[in-house]
Amino acid sequence: MAEVLTGKGYVVTETNAAALTAGGSETITLIGVTIANIHASAGSWVSADVVRSGGVNSELAHQVEVPVNDSLDLLQGKVVLNSSDALWLDAESNSHLEASISYLVQT
Repeated sequence: MAEVLTGKGYVVTETNAAALTAGGSETITLIGVTIANIHASAGSWVSADVVRSGGVNSELAHQVEVPVNDSLDLLQGKVVLNSSDALWLDAESNSHLEASISYLVQT
């Protein structure tokens, strides 16, 4: 089994979309998800969901406010994404929030 520790950035928009999806032969362990508000003068909320390909979806955060020039750490533990599961992010406003996602990929 191969393991790769990696990360990515993601611009969170008003369109609820997959920020990260486990491939068909992958298991992903989310280690950290930090949401930063980069807007100069306005706060914005973020919602985060784990969408399961063969099970019950779970909400990690629902419209949690991220103040101007601040950040929010969504995880206090680890979350596992099995094959074809995804982390979906949604924001109140475009051009306000950016995510930094750290994770371990196992194939």
